[in-house]
Amino acid sequence: MVSFRYQLTGSGWALATLANEQSEMKIPASYLCDALRDFVDAVQSLFIADGAQCVWEQEPGLVTWEFRRDGSELVVKVYWDEPKRQGESQAESFVGNDDLLRFSRQVDTELDGLLATWGEDGYLKKWHLHPFPREAHNKLKHCIKMESERRTKQRQ
Repeated sequence: MVSFRYQLTGSGWALATLANEQSEMKIPASYLCDALRDFVDAVQSLFIADGAQCVWEQEPGLVTWEFRRDGSELVVKVYWDEPKRQGESQAESFVGNDDLLRFSRQVDTELDGLLATWGEDGYLKKWHLHPFPREAHNKLKHCIKMESERRTKQRQ
């Protein structure tokens, strides 16, 4: 199982926390990109695609999120893409497995929590350039609902 948390931590900064049975990783996001929307879009796309990726720009470097799905099983990988010397390989920083529906529900819960805490106006003031990802959140909620219904019918 992969635990996911997301919080706004400062003006134009956020922090995602991933954990599994073996490790925990804190991943900062900056206002340089629309990190949360890109992340939610990637997770939502997994309901129809076998893989997705998003990148969070850092100061300096990047964090790359890679998602792979096999049926309902999800693999989450996070890589720190810091400036490297030629020939060095990209090191994995976090790898975890979870059920797509379970992980997506956690993401949805974190989004609901952000809205409850900040509201859309407060989120924009805190995050700066990018509004709360309302459309992406709604699409994710829809996919969660459809997948839940599909699984219920499958069990009957």
